[in-house]
Amino acid sequence: MGEVDEFEFEGMASPSEIAETLTRIADGLRSRALSVSMGADEITVYPDGDLSLEIAAKEKKGKAKIEIAITWRHLEGEARDDD
Repeated sequence: MGEVDEFEFEGMASPSEIAETLTRIADGLRSRALSVSMGADEITVYPDGDLSLEIAAKEKKGKAKIEIAITWRHLEGEARDDD
């Protein structure tokens, strides 16, 4: 098995800033190369083929949340390693 690269971010932002981030994610999906970074932490993923999209929304006791997950599998021999 190969090395696992991970990136996580959680923080506060304005609706406009979040919309801009989602636009950059959409642009990366279209170009099939999506980089996310904060400081020295960075990861680039290469979405390919059919992607799986999951959207979950919840509102309870004055608090709302939406979660978006996009997943895919690389075909055998097509995983990219840019090291």
